[in-house]
Amino acid sequence: MNLFLYSFFYFVCLFPTWFFKFQVFRVEIFLSLSFFITLWALSIFCVFYLKKLNKIKSLYVFTTLIALYGLDNHLSLHRELTNSLSFLTNNFGGPYYASLLLLFLMFIALLLFNFTLKENAAKISLVVIVSLLLTSLFDNKSISNLLNFKKNVSTMSENIKVILIFDEMSGMNSYESKTSEGKEFDNLMYSLAKNHNLILFSNVKTKFPSTIKSIGSLVNQKILDPKEFIKEENNNFHYNNTFLKNELFENFKSVSVFQSVHINFCNNLSVKKCKSFNPFEKKKYIEGFKESPLTHFVNAWKYNGSIASLFVWRVLRQFNLIDVTLSPQGEKASFVSTLSFVADDIKSKKYDLIFGHFLVPHKPYGFNENCSYEGLRSLGNYNNSLDIEQHTYFHNIDRKCTIIFIDNFLKNLSKEKINFADIYFLSDHGSRNIIDDPSSSLNNIFFIKRNKAKFIEINKPTILQDEFKKRLFK
Repeated sequence: MNLFLYSFFYFVCLFPTWFFKFQVFRVEIFLSLSFFITLWALSIFCVFYLKKLNKIKSLYVFTTLIALYGLDNHLSLHRELTNSLSFLTNNFGGPYYASLLLLFLMFIALLLFNFTLKENAAKISLVVIVSLLLTSLFDNKSISNLLNFKKNVSTMSENIKVILIFDEMSGMNSYESKTSEGKEFDNLMYSLAKNHNLILFSNVKTKFPSTIKSIGSLVNQKILDPKEFIKEENNNFHYNNTFLKNELFENFKSVSVFQSVHINFCNNLSVKKCKSFNPFEKKKYIEGFKESPLTHFVNAWKYNGSIASLFVWRVLRQFNLIDVTLSPQGEKASFVSTLSFVADDIKSKKYDLIFGHFLVPHKPYGFNENCSYEGLRSLGNYNNSLDIEQHTYFHNIDRKCTIIFIDNFLKNLSKEKINFADIYFLSDHGSRNIIDDPSSSLNNIFFIKRNKAKFIEINKPTILQDEFKKRLFK
């Protein structure tokens, strides 16, 4: 194969389809193009050098490495074969060891293929890689799948209700509240409620430790099997579950939704505005978050799901050079900004319901004691490197910061004299650090801000779904 064909083959292998699918060019174009062009130029130089020295075996080895990268790049080997739920990961020591094993076996197979077929191997590989590139470019795994729309709303609403659901947040008197940091959280909650005249449920539990079941039983009057109201879309790349039945929304004329990438609430005629979390758009992050061209570039590469990107992403995080824009880390780091958008929707008076589901303070952990972002805390959250005491400590810090952010949100609403009827603050379930302990998995937060209402604490044992539906379904 001549130099031109080698150059074309390497171009196809290295081509970053994710650069277009995730619209990285909207955030960082220079670094992305520089990275790709540099790699391509270096690969061409290596071919030229090896051919000039007549090092054919070395050329086969180098081409094998490039072909392996191409297969990884266009097949998204980590996302498809070594993700956290895969057979390889669960049986070969976790995603990193499983990924190394898979790359090694594929390298050996490709090397034997190249040495056996020689020049023909490169030509066959070229056809395969071009086919994979075209498939990758035109499949449905694109950022365009994120639902973001805004319909015209002609009416104005004075009776605005707001529902903000926080994912994986233990409430007062929970297992996590037994420690000194947990007691600080309970005191912080009580102070928040008194200062803002909230209706505070200080001993409340959800019926389910599952997000889908918990929220599904909130927005529908009857408790249903998830199969009756959820459509799973695991091949959609962004949403795992779409709510097909949502009786709560049907009670409103104009709904604005803020949602994560994992659960879709926007499939309802009442939804006039839908804002899905987009990890690749410019955002305002809290202090401490490392927002840089490198951060955006590497996270987009990682989201494409290749093994190569997984290791680069992990090493750069370990050395504290980048942070994670993906969900839930990116949601947590930009949460304060998101609350300001919620305030804007309240102020607009275009929507009679504003509904938000946020992966805050969901693991991985991220906030430090000063409520700045500290990306290193997100490492090792799921590989048993933290014991229950450490999990409890970090969760308490995260939930304390979440309350501080809510406090500032309420202060800003008051300062700007933004009117509304009710704001419901709740979590879908507890931390679940001890899944079999209801005080960890089921204890959740629930408090209500109602205009002109006085502080009330309801400390008797209550069920979230019952108290919520008593007020929203009349």
